[in-house]
Amino acid sequence: MPNTDPFGGEEEPEMDISPLIDVAFLLLIYFLVTTTLQKSEADLSLVLPGVEAEDSKEVKIDQMLVRIDADGSVIVNEEVSDSDPNDRDLPNLTERLTRYSASAQIANTETQVIIDCDPEAVGQRFIDVLNVCEKSDIKNVSLAN
Repeated sequence: MPNTDPFGGEEEPEMDISPLIDVAFLLLIYFLVTTTLQKSEADLSLVLPGVEAEDSKEVKIDQMLVRIDADGSVIVNEEVSDSDPNDRDLPNLTERLTRYSASAQIANTETQVIIDCDPEAVGQRFIDVLNVCEKSDIKNVSLAN
């Protein structure tokens, strides 16, 4: 029987699979890099029942209400502080707001002063109160309606 193989050999053709292996490894690397890793249980911040962290409770300092009446008297939290309209230094208010600011710094909270000025009050008295707030290192000042 004559050889019917057109290439003249009786060997079976072999297929080179090295490019196929290279592609498989590239796909494997691609999927390993692009997948997101799940956090293990040890990485989660869980608070287990029965275990409670001891945190110190924040001390909150109340706000101060400063009212300026039409006659020029200054009232702090419903108590008359300075009633002499000619005294521009406002010593009682200065002392009170300085203590308030110091206690807020100790408690690590923010100070808050609300000024309620009577429409008939002299404008200079309002400026005097603002100057006292600045001297006492109070930055949060708001106006009441």
